[in-house]
Amino acid sequence: MLILLPNYLAFAALACDAGFIADNFSAADYERLAPISVTPNPRINQTIDGTGTESYLIASNSLVTNGSLSPGSTNIYQISQSDNVPLFQFTQDYATKETTRTVSYTFNNKFTNQSQALDKLSLSIYDIDTNLYGYDSQRNAYFRWFDQVTITGITSTGKISPILQSKGSGITDSAPYRQKVTASSIACSGLDENCKVSVSFDKPVIGVEVVYGNNTDLNYTNNGVANNDPSAQIVKIKFDNYCYQPQPRLTYTKALSTSRKTNTDQFTVQIKDNADNSVVTSGITSVTTTGSNNTVTTGTGTTGTFKVNPTKTYTLTEAVSGSTNLADYTALYACRKSDGTSVNSLDPKNLNLTYGDNWTCTITNGRPNYVFSGTVFNDNGKIVNPNKDDVSDKYLNNSLYFNGKYDSGTESGIPFTTGHTITLNKCVSDSGTFSAQTVNIGNNGTYSFSLTPAQVGSYTRLCVTQNEPSNYEYTVDTTSNLRQIDITNSKYNYPNNDFGDVVQENAALVLIKSQYVHDCSLNNLTTIGVNYDGSASSAYSTKPISDIIPGQCIAYRIEAINRGNVSLADIIIKDILQSKNDSNNSLVTSTLVNPTPIGENSGTPSFATNSVSVGKNGTVTTNTFSLGTTTATRREAIRFNTKYGNTISN
Repeated sequence: MLILLPNYLAFAALACDAGFIADNFSAADYERLAPISVTPNPRINQTIDGTGTESYLIASNSLVTNGSLSPGSTNIYQISQSDNVPLFQFTQDYATKETTRTVSYTFNNKFTNQSQALDKLSLSIYDIDTNLYGYDSQRNAYFRWFDQVTITGITSTGKISPILQSKGSGITDSAPYRQKVTASSIACSGLDENCKVSVSFDKPVIGVEVVYGNNTDLNYTNNGVANNDPSAQIVKIKFDNYCYQPQPRLTYTKALSTSRKTNTDQFTVQIKDNADNSVVTSGITSVTTTGSNNTVTTGTGTTGTFKVNPTKTYTLTEAVSGSTNLADYTALYACRKSDGTSVNSLDPKNLNLTYGDNWTCTITNGRPNYVFSGTVFNDNGKIVNPNKDDVSDKYLNNSLYFNGKYDSGTESGIPFTTGHTITLNKCVSDSGTFSAQTVNIGNNGTYSFSLTPAQVGSYTRLCVTQNEPSNYEYTVDTTSNLRQIDITNSKYNYPNNDFGDVVQENAALVLIKSQYVHDCSLNNLTTIGVNYDGSASSAYSTKPISDIIPGQCIAYRIEAINRGNVSLADIIIKDILQSKNDSNNSLVTSTLVNPTPIGENSGTPSFATNSVSVGKNGTVTTNTFSLGTTTATRREAIRFNTKYGNTISN
C-alpha cells in the first residue's frame, strides 16, 4: 500500500551537526506559550517538553503592536490545530494598513537562566493570502487584507535574516513575504502550501521575531468603506525543527576485579551533589549490587543513564551494603565518553559534564594486596668521625643516635651489599604452609613485599628477618634482626618495619678499664677514687702504668657505659688476667687477690660462679646485667684486685 504524506509532513529529517540532536515544540508547548484565551495571553519562561528527550529549554513569547487595532474587533494569538498539526494562530484586525504586530520568541537555559542558542532553527508561516474586495470607479483595487510577514533571527551579537527554504509559487522571493498577485484574491486555508513560506537560520539564534501586517502599497476597505482600514486577517506560525546539544548524560556502574572478601559483601554506587553533599536519586535505577565472588548481577550496581545538571559538580562514591567494609577494597575510577575514548585527568570528587557529554563511569573494586615494607638504616644520628670510646655529649646528648628508630630527615638507608636480604615468612611457632619470600634490599636500604590476600591466608602475623652478609660493615644492631608484624582486619599497608645497624665504631656499649697500683695493703676497693686522667698510683686511672715492681698489686675498675638511646641487656664483662707466656707474651702471671671483687651498684654487676677465684689466674666474669638510657641507669662498674707476679714464678 502506498501512503502519500501531505507536503507539510514530507520534509526531510533535520540533519544536526555531530553532538547535537533535533527537537521541536510539542502540542503542550504551543499551549503553554499561547493558551486559548479571549484576548492574547502570551506567556514567558515556559518549560519546553519538546518532542525529543531534552527538557532544559525555557521559551517565552510576547506581542508588540506598532500602530493600532480596531476596537472591539478580532484579536487572537493562541494555539490552534490545522490537520492535527499544532501551531500558533495569529488573527488581527488592524485599524490602519500601516499597523503591524510583532510576536517575539526567546529561548533560555533552565540551568543558567541565560540565553540558549538553537542551531539550524526552521519555521513556517501558513495562510499568507489576500482578499480582494473590489474596484472603485477609477478601477483602483481595494483589499480586505493583504498578508505580509517578515522573519528575523536574534543572535548573541545582533539580528540576522533567515535563509528561504521553500515557499508557495505565488509568494515573493524575499521579505516581506507576501503574494505577488495584486489583481485578484489568493485564498488559502489550513496548511495550504501555496500560502506558505519556510525559512531557517544558518547561525544559532537565541530568539525569533515575526512581524505581521499588510502590503502598504495597496488600498483597503472594511465593510465597503474606503478608509484603508483592513478587515480581520490570519496567519499561522509553526516551528519545524531546531538543533541543540543534549543535556549531559551519565551512567555510573560497579565492577569487581577480584572476588569479594565474603559473598555477603555488596556495594551501593552513589553520585553526590557537591553543592550540598546530597545523594542524587532522581532518574536513578538499581544502585545496589547483587552477586557473588567477582560477579555483579546484570542490572544491579548501576545508576542507569540519567541527565546531569551541567552547572554542578558531582562526586562519584559508594556506600556499603551487606557485610562490606570498604577498607577491604581498593577503588579505581574510570570514565569513557560515548565515542569510546577515556576521560583524562579524571577527578571523581569533582566531576563536571557539559552539554553533549555522555559518559559511562565505572568504579572497580578489588581486594588490595598486603604490602610489608621497611628500611635498613644507619642509626648513627648523623654522627661523623665515629669513635668507639667517645662518651662526650656528641653521643650522650644525641637523641637520634642508636635509638632504634629511622629518623629519615637525619639518617639514611644503608646501601646494598651482595647477600644482604630480607625474608618474609610465617613466625617460628606458627603452623600451616606459607611460601617464604626473600628480597634484596635496595640501594637506599629499602625493601618491600606485596602479597595477595590469598597468599596471606588466615595468618594473623608474619615475621621479617634481616639476613646480614659476612662482609657486612654495619655489624652492630640497634634493633632486632627479627620483626613480628601483627596483621589486623581491614589493614593492608604495613610500613616502617625498619632495621637499624651501625658500624663497630658507633656501638652503644663502651668499656673503660682503669687501674690503681698499690703495695697490696688495700683492704677496701671502694676507698679509691676515680680520676681517669690522673696518676695510677693515686686513683683509678686510664694512664699507662710505669715502673711497676713485681709483687705489687693492681686494682682494676671496668666501667660499662650505654651511650645510646636503646636499653642494653644481657651484658657480661669478661677480663682475662695476664699469664706468663700467653698470647700477649706476658712475662709474669697475675692472680686475683683480696679484697673480694665488687659491683659498684650495691653489688651489681655480680660475678658469675665460674669467675676466677681468689688466689687463681683466670678470667673475671660477671653475671648478665642491663644498662638503661638515663643518667642514673646508663653506667655500671666492677672493681677487683690482682697481684702482679715476678719473673721467676707465678
